[in-house]
Parts: sequence; structure tokens; C-alpha cells
Amino acid sequence: MVATRIAIALALGLIIGMERGWQDRESPDGINSAGVRSFAFAGLLGGLSALLAGETGIFLLGITFLGFAATVVAAYVITARQGNDYGITSELALLITFVLGALAGKGHTAEAAAAAVTTVALLGFKKELHESLKRLDRSELIATIQLLLIAAVALPLLPNRSLGPWQAVNPRSIGLLVLLIAGISYAGYFAMRFLGPRAGILATAVLGALVSSTAVTLSFGRMAKRGQGSLALLGAGISLASGTMALRILLEVSVVNSALMPLITAPIALLAAVPLLAAAAIALRKPAEETTADVPLRNPIELGSALGFSGFLALLFILIRAVEAWFGNAGIYGLSALSGISDVDAVSLSLAQATKGNLPLSVGATGILIAAMVNTAVKALLAALIGGWKLARWCASILIIALLASFAAALAVNL
Repeated sequence: MVATRIAIALALGLIIGMERGWQDRESPDGINSAGVRSFAFAGLLGGLSALLAGETGIFLLGITFLGFAATVVAAYVITARQGNDYGITSELALLITFVLGALAGKGHTAEAAAAAVTTVALLGFKKELHESLKRLDRSELIATIQLLLIAAVALPLLPNRSLGPWQAVNPRSIGLLVLLIAGISYAGYFAMRFLGPRAGILATAVLGALVSSTAVTLSFGRMAKRGQGSLALLGAGISLASGTMALRILLEVSVVNSALMPLITAPIALLAAVPLLAAAAIALRKPAEETTADVPLRNPIELGSALGFSGFLALLFILIRAVEAWFGNAGIYGLSALSGISDVDAVSLSLAQATKGNLPLSVGATGILIAAMVNTAVKALLAALIGGWKLARWCASILIIALLASFAAALAVNL
């Protein structure tokens, strides 16, 4: 066991040192403060120090680290003067390597390995990270900071107890749901932002639907009305956006209440699989007609939007308890259908959360499926109203098949 820990500490140093050595491979000899061997020794020193500290006391590890840090600082001063390079990335990486070696020496090998891989990734993606920052505008930077504030500051401060009528509102649960939706939309927004015009119609449909499948539908409908692009591809793109919405539901529900998954996986998966297969068939048949599409997407992390969505979720939590008490299951299904017209995410999350309480799993699953199916039908209707019946013919043929398959699967699981 001891030999394994030491070997891992040495290996972690070698991994980080290889990346640093590759970055500095063109530097003149004698200028580099640390190479592959230095990082390997740093990891090994950390591992040995941690093991010895277990025998002689933790002070040995602290003293060794301070001595090592002093050595790194001295080496930095010398190399900075020689090479006129005042960056401290390699020096920080050396100190981190020592700490990771010590972590492995104490037996936390999995955590040390994960941290080492993360360190190598941050070091290796220097160019990509810098280019991404150059392309980031102020509003997107603020959005990133807001997402971090929600996750690290606001969420821990929210009370984790049931409040309001029927004890229906748990502020911590609402915060978690808002963070989940914001995180998915954030990833989709920046995927679209950085791919830009390089993404074709079908790729745009998938990435844009991570933020808003309705926005994709409206944009493609307008393109069809103006005669831009193939109607077949645009129709397949709208269907694919609706299918991506279905995958979002699966992801969201699996995070909130995985007990619902056996009931909704097959029906919801078919809502996604049928458009995916149809889009693939159309793309293979009409590859030369692939064009780009520009879908205007709002930045998903805005304080006003987050507050509005959290308020809507709180209202839905209360309404679900109210209609269940007043109208029974029929009221839940009616509310699901109405909510699915505009926002399938909110009602799906609300029902999934409610099933962790008194709402039966079968009722929650049925409500989620109703909302998803209604939202799917709405996409086809929007395409007809905006892009015309020629566009809707492509959407309807795909989405109706998806709806029928999903309905059959729902019956098969006794919903």
C-alpha cells in the first residue's frame, strides 16, 4: 500500500511535468526553472513527506512544504532575471504538484489523480482559454459571475424547509431547480455562441434547443417564410429541437427524482429518437442543401430571468398542491397541459419535485408526459402559423409519429 501511494505521487508529478516540459520545449537550456524530472521529484517529495509526517507529526509536512516553496521562489527569481519572463504558472504548478503528492501519500489517491488531471487540463488549454476570454463580452462575463453567485452564495443561504400554503414551497429546492435549468441553458448558449455560423441547421437546432426550443422553432419558421434554406431541413430542425427538449426533460427529471425514470424514459426517449432518426435520414438525402442558421438567443443567466423563473416555479408548486386538493388527478393533468404550452421545463421540474412528497409517481409521470406531448404539438402548430403548411408538413409528419410512438410507450408502462 505504501509503495502504491509513492508510485502514484511520482506518476502525478510526471504527468504534470510532461505538460510543462512540452510547453517549454523550445526555451533555451538553463532558462527553465523546472522540467519533467523536477515535477516528478516534487510529487515524490510531497508523497514521502506525507508518509513521514504520519510517523513524526504533521509539522514535518509543513516545514518541508515551506522549505520547498522557498526553493521554488529562489529559482523563480533567478530564471525571471535570466529570461525576462515573470510568469508564475510553472512555479504554482510545482507547489500544486507537491500538495498532490502529499495527498496521494496520505491515501487520497483518487482525489489527487482527479486534481492532477484538472491541473494538466488548465495548463494545456492555455491558448483556448485565452481565446475564449477574448471573445467574451461584458454581459456574458456578468452572466458567468451570476451563475457562480447563484451556486456558491445564494443557494447555500436559502432555507431548506417547506413554507407557504400546503407547505408547498421549499426555497432550497427552488434554488437547485433554477441552477439546473440555468446550467443547461448556459452550456447551450455558449456552445452556440462559440460555434456561430459554423453550425449547420441541424446542429443549430440541437444546440439552440438547449437554451430554447421555442426560439429555434420561431427562427426556422421565419427562415422558411423568407425562402431561406431547404424546407425539409428546416422542418427536420424544428422536430429535432423538439426532440432535444425531450432529452432535457429526461436529464432534469433524473436529477430531481430518479424514481420517475422507469415510468417516463421510454415515452420521452421516443419523442427524441424519432426526430433524431428522421433528421439523420433527411440530412443524408439532402447533404448539399445544408446551410447555416442564426438563432437569436438571450443570455440565459440574467438576474431578472432567474427571479422570474423561481417565482414561476413557486407558483407551480402551490398550484399543483391546490389542484390536487381541489380537483384530484384531473386537475394535475389539466395544469400540465396548460403549462406545457409555454414552459415544459417548469412544470416537469415542479411535478418531479412534488412526487418526492405526497404526489403519486404515476400521476407525476403522466403529468410530465402530457406537458411534453402538448409542447411537441405546439412546435408543429407554431411552424404552421409562421412558416406555412409546406414547412409544417415536414414537422407534422415527424412529430405526429413521435407522439404516437410516445403514447404507445406510455400505455405499455401503464400510465
